[in-house]
Amino acid sequence: MNLPYQQSNPTPGSKKARNRLTPILLALLGLCLALILLHGPILTGVADFLIQTNDPLHKADVIFILNGDYDTRPFYAVKLYQQGLAPKVLIAQSENSPAVDLGVVENSTAISVQVMLHKGLPPEALTVLNKDTPVTSTFDEARSLRAYVEANQVKKVILVTSSFHTRRARWILEKELKGSGVELQVAGAPHSGFNDKNWWKTEDGLVFVNNEYIKLLFYWLNY
Repeated sequence: MNLPYQQSNPTPGSKKARNRLTPILLALLGLCLALILLHGPILTGVADFLIQTNDPLHKADVIFILNGDYDTRPFYAVKLYQQGLAPKVLIAQSENSPAVDLGVVENSTAISVQVMLHKGLPPEALTVLNKDTPVTSTFDEARSLRAYVEANQVKKVILVTSSFHTRRARWILEKELKGSGVELQVAGAPHSGFNDKNWWKTEDGLVFVNNEYIKLLFYWLNY
């Protein structure tokens, strides 16, 4: 026996559920479309948040270069020195890694020093701090600078670090130099191979920005 065909009608509850979901789905679709269209400006803003420099720079007593990125920072420090922005360049001695102790690679500070001397920085214009107590962090470097400026009556410092490291470095140095009366200027050395407009297109850029945000959060939570 064949039963008469009955058309199933959606229940009022299912209609209401669809009506509620529709604007949510449309909003998500719009958000995805906006992210696709605006990903460039958004990702540029992500990098720009990390950049906090002084522009333009003016004359100071010393240039203080942070360890690391020796393919960019020491080159930039010498450039500023040769522009007559300061008569002396300082760098703190970094601690040896196990590979350095084995003689397999050179200490990062030693490499930066060699770069600066090869680029024309006079040896008498270079001072390496903390030779007997090597530094292991940016905070250690900031403390070594604090001791130097107090002993030598330094009033104006140009800090050289990587462009994307400038926000964290400025925060650390200002925290450590608080009450010293030192005027701090921050100079961001351009990165090699990427900048704020294309960092997400290179592996080095992705790694640097990711690591910098992790370190920024770590320092804010711990210091």
